[in-house]
Amino acid sequence: MGNANLEPFEGVTLEQWASANAKLASGGSTEDVIKTLGIDAPKWDRVNAEWLTRMKNDTTFTITTKYSAAFTASASGNLGGGSAITEESCSFEKYVESMVAQDVLGKQGRDAQDVLKDFGMTVADFSNVSSFWSAKMMSDFSLATKMMQLDAEYRKKYSEMSGGDAHSDLEF
Repeated sequence: MGNANLEPFEGVTLEQWASANAKLASGGSTEDVIKTLGIDAPKWDRVNAEWLTRMKNDTTFTITTKYSAAFTASASGNLGGGSAITEESCSFEKYVESMVAQDVLGKQGRDAQDVLKDFGMTVADFSNVSSFWSAKMMSDFSLATKMMQLDAEYRKKYSEMSGGDAHSDLEF
């Protein structure tokens, strides 16, 4: 991959684009992001599409690596930035429950961001918490066993809450 793929597009660098997306994932609005970048909505759409295309076509993952670093550095949710996450910020149980709730309730038509709000988290929070607990599981394999047990427990809880049929309230 040539360095041309890392050149700014319409004056927006990869790092600025990643930071903008982190702000969106942290609960910011598109209006705030484009104002911060000093651009308008059509330009944001072009810039976003171009960087997504570049990332998709980057077989060396250079863009993805740089994007991830810039995104993580800028992502800050209700729990703070990635380096601020601790076991006290979000317990392992809460992490697993929020993950299962997103899956089960998502299959019933509920938006994942909405589900995360029930846990006091943004998408950025969940990303940071996932990174924290994934790293912990790599050094403490007993957490994987605990995760399987909690996953089963929470799946049962959320499946029973809905009655198992997201469309049972519909009448024809």
